[in-house]
This record gives sequence, structure tokens and C-alpha cells, in this order.
Amino acid sequence: MKNIIFITAIFLVLVCECYAQVLENKNQADLWSNNFRIVSYFIMGFWYYDKQKENFGTIQKVFLISIFIPIAVSLSSYLIDEKIAIIVNISVNSMMFASWVYVFKQLGAFITFKDSNRTIIKLMPAFLVLPMLFFYFSLYQSLPLLYSIFVFSYIIFFSYTGLLAGFLPIKEEKKLWIIIAIVILVIVNFMNGYHTFLQKLSWAYPVIRTLTVTSRCMMIYGMINYNEQPTQGKQ
Repeated sequence: MKNIIFITAIFLVLVCECYAQVLENKNQADLWSNNFRIVSYFIMGFWYYDKQKENFGTIQKVFLISIFIPIAVSLSSYLIDEKIAIIVNISVNSMMFASWVYVFKQLGAFITFKDSNRTIIKLMPAFLVLPMLFFYFSLYQSLPLLYSIFVFSYIIFFSYTGLLAGFLPIKEEKKLWIIIAIVILVIVNFMNGYHTFLQKLSWAYPVIRTLTVTSRCMMIYGMINYNEQPTQGKQ
């Protein structure tokens, strides 16, 4: 029941955030939407802490920090120049994926090509092949060298994170939630890249934000009571 309450609160804040974007004054629209976005991250953080406070070790602390990392993206959007903000945003999101990699490894995830379920073959199209093809055919030809380096590095970060998630030694249901959450983030990255570097889309904000919030909620749900295998990882 608590999960439903928290999720409902998060999406109500999302509605307020998207509504703020239609304000006529652009500065006010950005300010209010960013404020609502920050509020949603705090609700997510409190949700995760509330569900995990009885078992709050290093893994939980690092994951909780990863929930708050995107706040830096919200602040940078109206505190610094747009061109610099793009680099900051890419770097901040890379830090979030790096923290997830740490969490997954602490849980015992290890990528191997010799698994009977052919996990790596199943996940590579979504987490590596398609992102690389999108980067090469859509972004690489039009981006300055500096942006290309940052975007390529970012793709490596989230591709490795997604592949690693497939080898989490946790309850299959929870692992599926985590994998789907990262797949949604890959789609968000495609849309963000197209919107930021190629062509502005009038509908991008509400769609991207809805998918992002959905992904975050799925990731948190997957990391709650994940039933870690007793012989792997550590708390």
C-alpha cells in the first residue's frame, strides 16, 4: 500500500512539473518545473529509505545517493550556460550509472559469456548495438568533437550498466524490473539526444519526463527487498 502512495505522490508532482512548463514566462516555467522535479527526487529518496531503513548498509546508502544525483541536472539547467550544462548533465548522469555499477557489483553481478541463459546475447541489442548505431548514424556526424567524446563515454557507461544488470544474482522478478527500467532510460537517452542535438520536439518534455520518472520508480521498486542470494554480495 505504501508503494502505491509514494508512486501516486511522485506522479502528481510530475503533473505539476509538466503543467509548469506551459507557463508563458519562460524563466518562471523553468524555475517551477525544476522545483517540482527536485521535490519528486526527494519523495523517491524517502520512499526507498522508508522501505529499506531496517536493512540500510553500504549498498543502500550508495543507491540512495544515486537517487539524488540527478538534482544536480535540475540545478545546472538554469544556473550555468546551456552549452556547459549539457556537458555537466552528461557527466552527472554518468555518475549515476557508475553508482549503479558499484551497487550491482556489490550484489555479486559479473558479466560472463559462458552462461546457459545466453544473457549477454539477449541484452546486447538493447544496451550496446542500438545505442552505438544511434550515436554513429544520428549524432556523431553532427556533434563537435568534445560533445562526441562525452556522449560516447556516456553510452559506454549506461551500456555496461544495463549488461551488468542482467547478471544480478537476485530474485528474477526484481531483476526484470531493473532491466526494464534501464531499457526505458535507453529510450529516453535516444529522445534526449535527438531533442538536444538534432531537432527540438514540442512534445519532448512531458514524454521524456514521464518515461524518466517511470524508469526511476521501476528501478527503486526493483531495489527494494531484492532478496539477495545468501552466498554472494555483501551488505
